[in-house]
Amino acid sequence: MALEYKYVDGIIEGFLIILPAMFANATPVIAKGKRPVDFRRNFIDGRRLLGDGKTWEGLAAGMLAGTLTGIILAVLTGNLILAYAGFIASAGAMLGDLAASFIKRRLGLSRGAPAPLLDQLNFYIGAVALLYLAGFKFTLWVFTLLAILSALLHIAANIIAHKTGLKNVPW
Repeated sequence: MALEYKYVDGIIEGFLIILPAMFANATPVIAKGKRPVDFRRNFIDGRRLLGDGKTWEGLAAGMLAGTLTGIILAVLTGNLILAYAGFIASAGAMLGDLAASFIKRRLGLSRGAPAPLLDQLNFYIGAVALLYLAGFKFTLWVFTLLAILSALLHIAANIIAHKTGLKNVPW
């Protein structure tokens, strides 16, 4: 049986589907976790797999925040697919963030070092990729507009987190 796609061709619909990923991505910094996802292990290159900034507490907090956002959106709109999409988008956002951390460690970048575009879009690409695998297909224009919006909101959120002392760096 072939996978039937739910085509996402409206910017509002796309935003509602991606919003849980944004909440999932923004929440781990608040969790202040202590237990690293990589168990402090190194990769074959001798560098940490992910680093101390990626914790189980942050991962759980991100998943919870994003999933709850999806459930709230589903209740408010009466569109129950948003609860499912919220969970998928949250998981994708967290996987995208972990993947970006892995890439940054392979490039020799330390925790907190800037990686333009990778830092701003990792969660978005992860969310869209997992949503695609779950049957959601974004049109090119919706994908592009949401990527720009996600990057801008990510930058704004990081500046606020830095100014309020939640983050050491504004990126």
